[in-house]
Amino acid sequence: MTMPPSEPPMSESEFPKEGILWRSYDATIDLLNERTRPVLAFVIDYDGTRWPFLREIFRAMPKNEKLRGLLNGPCVAMLLEADSMPEYMDDLGAGSDYHIAILSPAGLTAMRIFNYVTGEPEMLVETIAGAMEAIAPIWA
Repeated sequence: MTMPPSEPPMSESEFPKEGILWRSYDATIDLLNERTRPVLAFVIDYDGTRWPFLREIFRAMPKNEKLRGLLNGPCVAMLLEADSMPEYMDDLGAGSDYHIAILSPAGLTAMRIFNYVTGEPEMLVETIAGAMEAIAPIWA
């Protein structure tokens, strides 16, 4: 089974342009303090019933050029782990009510939650990209 890296996130200067720069909770808060922008939250959950779906979506995300451009541009990508969730995010339902969601920069509350159990990761990623594209101009 392929697992996402557990090392600290790379700096933007080290990151390949074909990837998505996933940030931690703290790094996301720092960015939001500089400038408000929508956040795509992805909660890694190694539970045997969840991880197979989440893994395929996670793999499909960097292949979508529109999503890559949004998450490395006007939006931010936040990666959380279900077993080490910041208390605030746990209280807001990350890892229980949702595993993939677009969050408002005002309080990191969910604006759009995505059902990850579709069996069609590329189509779901395209749906996520379309929603992010629609929401991003609000904070431009």
